[in-house]
Amino acid sequence: MLRKISRLFLILGLIFSSITAYAIWRNTLPLISPVAMIEALTGNTPSSKSNKIVYGFFPYWNLKLADKLNISLLTHFAYFAIDLNPDGTINKINSKKEQEPGWNKLQSSSFNKLHYQTKLLGQKSVITVTAMEPELINSLLTSQETSSVAIESILEVYQNNKFDNINIDFEYVGEPDQAVRDAFTLFIRNLKKSCSIINPKCQVDVDIFADTAEKYRLWDLLNLNQTVDHFIVMTYDYYRKNSTQSGPIAPITGKCNSSTPPNSPCLEQDILTHISQITKVLPSDKILLGIPFYGYEWQTSSADYLANTYPKTGILASYQRIQGLFSNPKVSSLSAKWSSVSLSPYITYTKDDKIYQIQFENSQSLEQKIKFVKSANLGGIAIWALGYETPYDDLWQPIKDFSTP
Repeated sequence: MLRKISRLFLILGLIFSSITAYAIWRNTLPLISPVAMIEALTGNTPSSKSNKIVYGFFPYWNLKLADKLNISLLTHFAYFAIDLNPDGTINKINSKKEQEPGWNKLQSSSFNKLHYQTKLLGQKSVITVTAMEPELINSLLTSQETSSVAIESILEVYQNNKFDNINIDFEYVGEPDQAVRDAFTLFIRNLKKSCSIINPKCQVDVDIFADTAEKYRLWDLLNLNQTVDHFIVMTYDYYRKNSTQSGPIAPITGKCNSSTPPNSPCLEQDILTHISQITKVLPSDKILLGIPFYGYEWQTSSADYLANTYPKTGILASYQRIQGLFSNPKVSSLSAKWSSVSLSPYITYTKDDKIYQIQFENSQSLEQKIKFVKSANLGGIAIWALGYETPYDDLWQPIKDFSTP
């Protein structure tokens, strides 16, 4: 009897010490709404009631904003990113002999705490792996040995950090050789096969350019469809920092066509056209529409829509930056406008006698994109990037409505 009582007290002591240690550690976590936590633990989060995916990319450079993130509506939380070396190993040391920031932040206690909270919220955690230069991508894919090393490297990070899924972001600008295109398809097939051995529920998602069904790109959609679980379509950056005109970064409509009235503004491309092309090749439920939480700002020649820009004046404008302009005393002639061409907002203002324009997204334009996702029966959305909207929550309202059936 005494032995049983002693054993009981020992067990209770271990439980108490574990609870105490957990409570201390929990108090140091980044802030996420306690209500969201309770809903997650009881299975009542909006995302758990909907079959639509809400994929959020979290770039390492926004880790400083971890305690301000509003992520309770996500179904997938994707860390961005780790890079690959030409030999297939993980890029851990940069040219300055310093730890590569993507790798460094992944190992940080701040990310580990945030990662743990995504698990508590019932979200799928995703590791994003990048290769951004054609030469690097060629090196990774055209050698069987290098490809094998790359897969082993990715899976080591995947296992060690307890991720659920893998996101491959190989952005090959231009037209690859057929051999490289075929090698990418094989690479994804082998990666998925190897990951499934570790975790039968492992999913592999691939990021693609919006014009992938229109131009000859790295991604052979028809063959990749046999392996890839989700295709994240990067439906943003239609106009960029270096664009010679100011224009919408994610125009859902507005492409010039034969019915466009003379002298009316119109665009070279739009989301509606690109997604219509992609859905002819891929099942709609595998397609995730890219949603930008940012805009671009330029000095322009006038306040007109699609005004010419001054070279090298383009910068990324976070939603926080945009909202801050409304209370900036140095800004004059500020005007917020809505484009019926692209179904998105833009701002013009004057500072130091110079005209500036910002093309961006707000809750109204995101609502239009959400409606499009629903009407086209797409699989969901993918946000670039978490943190750009803080500390404002209004961009999440249309997503909340989308996540709740």
